[in-house]
Amino acid sequence: MAGAGLLIGVVVLLLAVVGAAMFGFIDAVAPPDARMEIDSNGGEVTITHVEGEPIPAEELHVRGSDPNEEVQFGGWPADGLVEPGDRIVVEEATGNEEIEVVWDPIAFDRSMTMASYDPDEAEIEGWEEDPFDGGLPG
Repeated sequence: MAGAGLLIGVVVLLLAVVGAAMFGFIDAVAPPDARMEIDSNGGEVTITHVEGEPIPAEELHVRGSDPNEEVQFGGWPADGLVEPGDRIVVEEATGNEEIEVVWDPIAFDRSMTMASYDPDEAEIEGWEEDPFDGGLPG
C-alpha cells in the first residue's frame, strides 16, 4: 500500500513540473553570461561584445529612440554568433540617441537588456569632481 502512495506522489510531482514548464512558469533558457558596451566617439556609435559567451545574432536587437528620426533600429546586422571582440557601428547614429542592445530569444517569452546608452548620462560619466577642491576651510 505504501508503494502505491509513493508512486502516485511521484506521478503528481512529475505532472506538476511538466505542466509548469508548458505554461511558462519555468523558462528553459537562461540569459547569456556576456557583457556588451555602447560607446559614442566622434559622432560614431559602436556596440562591442566585450566578454562572455557567444550569443546567436538572431537573438540580439538594437532598439532605441532618435530625436532626428534618422537611425533605423532593428535586429543585429550580422549572422551567426556574436563573439567577444565583435563590433558594429550603428548607422546614422551621432551620439544623441538613446540606444539599447536587447537579448530576445526567438522561442521564449523572455528578454534582457545587455547594454544601454543614454546621451545625457554619457556626458555626466565623463565628468569627475576634484576631491581636493574646496574640502578644507581656508
